[in-house]
Amino acid sequence: MSTAPERRGWSSLGQMLVDDGVLSQEQLNSALERQRKTRERLGQVLIELKLIDEEVLLKYLGAQFRKEAITRQELQALDPNVVRLVPEEVARQHGVIAAHRQGRKLIVATADPLNVVALDDLRRATGLEVDFKIGPGSAIQEAIEKMYRRMVSTEGIDEALRNDLGLNLNITATAELTEDLKTLRTQADDPPVVRVVNYILTRAAMDGASDIHVEAHEDRTRVRYRIDGLLFDLLEVPRQLHLAVVSRLKIISRLDIAERRLPQDGSFSSRIHGQDIDFRVSSLPTVYGEKVVLRLLFKEAVVERYTLENLGFEEDQREAFMKAIRRPWGMVLLTGPTGSGKSTTLHTAIKAIKSPRKNIVTVEDPVEYRQPGIQQVQVKSDIGFDFSRSLRAILRQDPDIIMIGEIRDQETAQIAVKAALTGHLVLSTLHTNDAVSTLIRLVNIGVEPFLVASAVSIAAAQRLVRKVCKDCKEAYTPSADELALFAPDPGPKVLYRGRGCESCRNVGYAGRMALYEVFAVTAEVRRMVIDRADGDTIQKYAKDSGMTSLKQSGFRHAARGHTSLEEVLAVVADQD
Repeated sequence: MSTAPERRGWSSLGQMLVDDGVLSQEQLNSALERQRKTRERLGQVLIELKLIDEEVLLKYLGAQFRKEAITRQELQALDPNVVRLVPEEVARQHGVIAAHRQGRKLIVATADPLNVVALDDLRRATGLEVDFKIGPGSAIQEAIEKMYRRMVSTEGIDEALRNDLGLNLNITATAELTEDLKTLRTQADDPPVVRVVNYILTRAAMDGASDIHVEAHEDRTRVRYRIDGLLFDLLEVPRQLHLAVVSRLKIISRLDIAERRLPQDGSFSSRIHGQDIDFRVSSLPTVYGEKVVLRLLFKEAVVERYTLENLGFEEDQREAFMKAIRRPWGMVLLTGPTGSGKSTTLHTAIKAIKSPRKNIVTVEDPVEYRQPGIQQVQVKSDIGFDFSRSLRAILRQDPDIIMIGEIRDQETAQIAVKAALTGHLVLSTLHTNDAVSTLIRLVNIGVEPFLVASAVSIAAAQRLVRKVCKDCKEAYTPSADELALFAPDPGPKVLYRGRGCESCRNVGYAGRMALYEVFAVTAEVRRMVIDRADGDTIQKYAKDSGMTSLKQSGFRHAARGHTSLEEVLAVVADQD
C-alpha cells in the first residue's frame, strides 16, 4: 500500500482505494451497501467499519479533489480574527472553520468537501470567495468549540467586564430551582449582575444593535446582538449567573420574576450616551431556562437620520411616492416581510408632510418611533382596544392623516378604505411579496374591488440590503455571469464589495438601505381591479408600463457601489 495516493484524473473515492490495494472489491461493496441504508458519506462508513482510519481518508480526499490537507496542529493554532469571519451558527451547522484569508479569498477547513451547500452559505455569510482544505472532522469540531468559546469568553467577560468594569465574577449564586424570591431579587441587585446587564445594554446601544438575545445553554449563557440583520456574539455569562441576569432584566422591564413557565412581554426606557432608547423585552421558557430578547428602539432615529432622499428610492420612485403622500386623501400602502423597514419608511413619510395645520394620528402595535407634533396611539389587544376599535375612535378625532401600523383583518381594511374615500390620507402596511399583490390582498381580505380601486393611490414593496463598508470598499471587474444579470441593459464596468475590516467586523458591510418597487394606481389599473384581473395580469401591465422592480432597483444600487451584487441576489432572489 502506498503511503500517499497519486494525483490522477477524477475517480471515485472507493475506486481509488481499491486501485491502490487499500480495500478489496468485496470490502468496498459491503461499505456501499451500508451507505445506501444509512445515507452517510462513504468515507464515514469506511471509518465506522474500521476499514480505513481518518488519516488515510484525508489523504485520498485531498487527492480526489486536488486540495491540500490541514493538520490537527494547524487547526489548534488558528487566528481568531480569521475564525470570526464565519458566524458560529454557520460553522457549527456545516462543520467548517475559517483557517486562512488571502485577500478576497477565505480558506475554510472541512471534512466534507462534497457539501456544496456549505460553500454557498459561507459565501453569503462572509461576502468573500471561499475555497477549502480538507481536515479531520474531529479536529475541526474541537477547533470550533475551542475558538468560538474562547473568543466570546475572553472578549466579553474577561476583558470588557473584568478590566473595564472591575467586575468580580467569583460570587455565589443559589441554584436555579430556588423559590426564595427575596434572595433572587437580592441577587438581581448585586453589583456584579447590575454591571453585566449595564454592559450588555450599553455595548449594544453604542454598536447600533437592533436586538439583544440572552440565551440559556446547558453549560453557559450566551449573549448575542443583531447588527444590520446579522447576529454577532457579544459575551458569555457564567451559567450560575443566568437566573440573576434574567431576573435583573425582568425587574427593570416590570415583569414577574416568579413566573418562569409562561412567556412575558415588557418594556423600559434608558438614556445611553445621549440617546433615548426604548427596550421592548420578551421572555420565553426553554429547556435550559428563560431566553430573553430585547428590541432596541432609538427614539430619535427616524426624525434625525432619515429623509425620503436617503432611504433608497430611485428618483422617479420618490417623485411618485411624494405625489401620493401629498394628496389630501387616498391610501398609501407599503408591503414587505417583517423587519424590512416599513415602519421606518412610513414615519419618514409623515416627517416629510407633517405640519402644524394638519392633525396626524397613528395607531401602532407597538409604537416604535416617537415623533413630536403627532398623536400616537398604542394598540392594547388584551383589553379589546385593537386596530379596528382604535380606528373608529380616531375618525371621531377630526384627523387629516392616519397611519395604521398594519392592516391585519377585514374589519380594519374596510374602515381604512372608507376613511381614505371620505377625505383622509391613510398610510399603512400589509404582508405581501410585491407591490401589485397589495391590491389583490385587499380584495382577498374582503374589501370590494371598486372600493380598493378608488381608495388606493400607490403601493410600494421594499426590502433591506446591507451597504458596502466605506472603509474597506473596493472595485472589481464583474464576470460574464454577473454582467448577464443586467441584460438587456449593458452591465457596469465595475462593481463593488467590501474586503472586510475592523470597523465592519470583517464582514464587508456597514449599515443598511432599502430597495423599493413603487406601483402607482392609474385609471387603467383601477379598471383592471374592478374587473377582478389576477395578479399576473396586473404585474405584466406594471412591468410593461416601466415599473422598476425590486431586483432592478437592487442592480442599480449595486452598479453605483451602494451595495454588492451578491447581497442584492440574496435578498431579492425570489423576485422575478
